[in-house]
Amino acid sequence: MRGSRFTSSRLRASRLALALALGAAASAACALPPPPERGERAETYRVGPADELSFRILPDPTIEGSATVRPDGRISVDLIGDVDAAGRTTEEIANEIEQRIAQYRQEPLATVSVKAATSASVSVLGEVLRPGRFAIAQETRLAEAIALAGGETQLAAASRVRLIRWEGGRAVAYEADLDEIQDGEGSTNVVLVDGDLVFVPPATPVAVGYTIRRALYPLEVVMRSLLGGLAGALTGGG
Repeated sequence: MRGSRFTSSRLRASRLALALALGAAASAACALPPPPERGERAETYRVGPADELSFRILPDPTIEGSATVRPDGRISVDLIGDVDAAGRTTEEIANEIEQRIAQYRQEPLATVSVKAATSASVSVLGEVLRPGRFAIAQETRLAEAIALAGGETQLAAASRVRLIRWEGGRAVAYEADLDEIQDGEGSTNVVLVDGDLVFVPPATPVAVGYTIRRALYPLEVVMRSLLGGLAGALTGGG
């Protein structure tokens, strides 16, 4: 009876593995839309801690300088002191500077720009050599982010790279073709924005293998325990 139950469990595990593998293959076949060009998703950059800003205030005598956003989210500006910067656009920061410095200058005009956006980052996961999170201090495209992660592995499905981006409070997935990008077709090699996640999936046969492996893992643990117990019994009996 024990052998019958064991065989039945193994068959159920095998069927589950096959079903999951077919599901993985079907998911891989589902086409996703290409990522939007940067202009199609206009999103104003919001400053974060550690970003380096430059500012200029007119009329003469001109006040200009640069400042790194402190951990408390503020920068210091001559005459007016600390100004909130984190979570705001450069235009919002400039407006506050103009309002507060108006008591010292007539019709002030302030401009603020981002010199280094070190607070912005993207994540690159999946079949890459060094998955992780990477700062994007300058304009960074999808292929460049994958290069920061060491490039794709030999097991990668380079033609089905996923870009997951938050839009309107929800995650939206797009598909990019790294093979085409490397061949000079850059329509899906879009500029990344803060918070983007790039996922390089495994090729379909590899994904099926991973799925089967996960499905059969509980059975593998049971087999190891049984073999370990049997080995112990034989050793003790000897």
